[in-house]
Amino acid sequence: MTLTFKYKTIKRPDNTETRTPSVPITLIGKSIRFNTSGLIDSGADISVISKDIAELLGMDLSGN
Repeated sequence: MTLTFKYKTIKRPDNTETRTPSVPITLIGKSIRFNTSGLIDSGADISVISKDIAELLGMDLSGN
């Protein structure tokens, strides 16, 4: 199966712009819903989020 993603222009923290294959996503935590964009990496073996977003979502980061 072939999937095609449109490229979206995003602004980076340093105010430069780039075009990336991104899709809108909603991250759902214990008491918050966070709408953002997810970067498509079709060759990735894992997916990651930043520690700041994990904390915002109330995720357990203790490693237990």
